[in-house]
Amino acid sequence: METESFLEWAARRPKRRALICDIDDTLCTGFDVPIVIACKVLAQIDRSIEVHYVTARPESSRAGTEHFLDEHRLPGRRNVHFCPDWKSTHTHKADVMSRLAREYEVLVSIGDHDEDEAASHAAGVRFVRVGQDALEAVEKAWTEIVALVNGG
Repeated sequence: METESFLEWAARRPKRRALICDIDDTLCTGFDVPIVIACKVLAQIDRSIEVHYVTARPESSRAGTEHFLDEHRLPGRRNVHFCPDWKSTHTHKADVMSRLAREYEVLVSIGDHDEDEAASHAAGVRFVRVGQDALEAVEKAWTEIVALVNGG
């Protein structure tokens, strides 16, 4: 009888589903002004999907960030990945997204910046960009997120 290694067993197990979201100018503006459609979509995400926030915000912004997530009843409060002071935001986002892509079946990553897109692509994760120029573009991006999360 062959003995299966832990790595072989772990590779066969289905991964939990996840969504990666930037915070600033994706979920809110001015640190704590919500983008209503973004908050609405995330608040209604099926709880079987873990939401992870990969942000350029430093650890010193933890209290305000957690308050914002709590205030708007957003999932994933414990899944906020703050940028260490000693690391560039580009490297931080690329490292965290790559790790999340190995650990989860990441359905999509959403953000507003080139570094969000670059980190997503490097991790092999589908990316949706939130446009900041018009409300229609923001709504279109979040509508696309709903479709992707729902299997579309």
